[in-house]
Amino acid sequence: MESTHILEFSIDVFTPETIPMSRLAEYMAQLAELYGSESHIHFDTLRGGSAILSATVQASAMPLVEKRLTLVQDAAAPEQLKKAFQHLNLMLKADKAIGEIRSAQGTIVLSFQGRHMQTPKIHRVRELGVLDGVVIRVGGKDNTIPVWLQEASGVIHKCETTSDMARDLAHQYLRSPIRVTGQGEWLRGENGEWKLEKFKISAWEVLEETELISSFAAARNANGNGWNSLEDPVGEHLKLRSG
Repeated sequence: MESTHILEFSIDVFTPETIPMSRLAEYMAQLAELYGSESHIHFDTLRGGSAILSATVQASAMPLVEKRLTLVQDAAAPEQLKKAFQHLNLMLKADKAIGEIRSAQGTIVLSFQGRHMQTPKIHRVRELGVLDGVVIRVGGKDNTIPVWLQEASGVIHKCETTSDMARDLAHQYLRSPIRVTGQGEWLRGENGEWKLEKFKISAWEVLEETELISSFAAARNANGNGWNSLEDPVGEHLKLRSG
């Protein structure tokens, strides 16, 4: 049988008798994201002192897990890894707790600031913007009518517009992609990410496929642009758009 290592995650404000089961499950889910190698890591025990969640890690997976825990606070860390670390910190902050991951020998592998985290300022920005997508919903009886746009990536933008413009947009329901312009309101939350909170559509136009084809043709024919050297210029364009 393969040997194993122990990693212990502690939450200082809880004990096994006081931590709610649903909250424990949330912590376990985020720890699984943080550790990775899910098929090689298993829950062991929840023991006292504070609430200490012990997990066994198969020896073959330990180098990768250690690398992830070392990399987690690096700017170059994978986004999913950073999100798991941020989520655990925010959970601890909400519980007015701090946390640590220790080895079986008691060495601190990773610390979580939790309640000691400084609350960043919430930034709200209002400015003109442009969104592209397919109309997937038009409806409502208020003075401003909800209009939902879905990007090719699957992201949904919940916009609003006047009743007159909504009637026009209803004819674009699940048809060709459109481009809308208007006043947007973006909010940056505690995790540092910007989220579109509100978008008031003031104008729109249908995006024709020929426009995209013409754009690529113009880019391909421009001198010294580098597009001709790419195996998949369309794929590179989509990466840039989503990056």
